[in-house]
Amino acid sequence: MKEKVLTKRKLQQFEKLLLKEREETLKIIRDINDSQRKGLKNENGDLSSYSTHQADQGSDADYQEKEVYMLETQQEKLKKLNQALKRIFEKSYGLCEMCGCFIEEERLKIVPFAKMCIKCKTIEEDKKKRRR
Repeated sequence: MKEKVLTKRKLQQFEKLLLKEREETLKIIRDINDSQRKGLKNENGDLSSYSTHQADQGSDADYQEKEVYMLETQQEKLKKLNQALKRIFEKSYGLCEMCGCFIEEERLKIVPFAKMCIKCKTIEEDKKKRRR
């Protein structure tokens, strides 16, 4: 595959896409944090927001666990978005970190923080599967 550089205009489009996705991710993180804060007892020490029935407590714990997982997922996505924005600034955005070839534009539209082309990502995933 021939190495190809994204035009300045395309880089600006991807930067705009990354910034939009970053803002949406930050909003989700803020919403989860707000939800977790509201789930805790209020400042007066009032525990009335807590469930008293054992089954309800289990549901509450399950919900909180899902929120923690979602928060971790969104924080990881935010990290990847920030790294992609840094690559735009460094003028290395759109190049595969493994082989140095151009990452297909269609892939970048779907996964704008992609660091690898499809071929290299497939190789990496195959290696992970074999280790399991």
